[in-house]
Amino acid sequence: MTENTAPGVDASYSTMSLEDAANFYRNEITIQMQADGYSPGTETPTYSWLNTNYPGFVKHLQRQHDMSPGDFYTEIGVPENPESPAYFDHIEDTETRTTIEDYLTELREKRGLADATVTTRRSILRLYTETYRDVHGDTDLLTPLYDAEQRSSEMDRAADVFEVLNRRDGVLTTLASQRKYVQEVREFYNHLVTFGNALYNPLSELEKRFGWGDTPSWDNPSLTRDDVKDLFSVADSPLERFLVVGVCGWGLRTSEVCGLHMSQLHLSPSDAADPYIEFGDERKNGPGSVSMLTGTDVLEDQIERVSSQDTWNGYLLPSPSSESGHISSETARRHFKSLADRADVTVAGSLPVPKMGRRFWYTIYGDAVKAVAERFEVVAEEQGSKDETVVIDNYLSEAEERRHRRNEMHSELAGLFSDL
Repeated sequence: MTENTAPGVDASYSTMSLEDAANFYRNEITIQMQADGYSPGTETPTYSWLNTNYPGFVKHLQRQHDMSPGDFYTEIGVPENPESPAYFDHIEDTETRTTIEDYLTELREKRGLADATVTTRRSILRLYTETYRDVHGDTDLLTPLYDAEQRSSEMDRAADVFEVLNRRDGVLTTLASQRKYVQEVREFYNHLVTFGNALYNPLSELEKRFGWGDTPSWDNPSLTRDDVKDLFSVADSPLERFLVVGVCGWGLRTSEVCGLHMSQLHLSPSDAADPYIEFGDERKNGPGSVSMLTGTDVLEDQIERVSSQDTWNGYLLPSPSSESGHISSETARRHFKSLADRADVTVAGSLPVPKMGRRFWYTIYGDAVKAVAERFEVVAEEQGSKDETVVIDNYLSEAEERRHRRNEMHSELAGLFSDL
């Protein structure tokens, strides 16, 4: 498919402002969405669809506006009517339809997930249920889950659905998208097992079945542990040190580091084991609070430095010349690239940008989750289970599981942000 371009905008999108991007989405992208069966008024496209049809647009959002597609949708207020009752009208089974709608409502209202996150999960669940209907001629996803004898056959039915999705153009185009779709649908089934009457999760072994369990090789280059140590050791200003810790040690977006305010910090919390940053509902595609498992000495140095200024406005990276009151993401990226240049750090032959530090943090986090699972593999065997995640789900509270992950993260991050 030839990539569309907005009237008067170059195909590289290089001159497209955020307003231009919003107009391009509403006037161009939504037309193609409708042609491909989407309902722009009630849903946004999946990442894989957008990246397949408009890769330049996705890259422009990331590079020029420091936004993921989900960030962008939230910023411009789409979809306009995500709660349309017609969204799951293809599900004839009333109990299944009501259960899915109640689940999505709970994600937003009780668990506090960002609207963009809930919208993505809603879109994936619709595609999954539509495909389930098309493949099996049925929309009752619940009844088989109440009968343990149907476990094997329902796992086969779920696998058949993903087999069809995997063959569709523009859906499961990468290992990353394959795993994301499985994880999002599995979370729904997990909800039914934990809070409903479901006896099993039909997606519990799907990655192994399809060979999707290996580490993905998506085009998201990341800094390495040595890169992070080199960057921090060369950083010769408090701003640079704080920036490295923020993106690599706390996993924050560039814009989140730039806009960090004292009011968000909980340095001696009584409700948590570690100091943390509170974002609340405004944070997109991520948890509302972030633990600071490392780098608190760098944070304290930065607070001491900026708080001594007579005109300090509470931002950790203040800028008197900026309307926002803090430095911009563009300024932070310039500092980061300058630091990488001095440290002689490159990724895929080019100077890295801050989001590669955030990807490093998520790599470390993924390793921590895997390490915790492997630790309970022996326990799973003793309990007669083939899947260690069953033991974690059934025998560890959410707080205990977080504590195990936190301990792993402490170990992984130790020594990265100190002068050696």
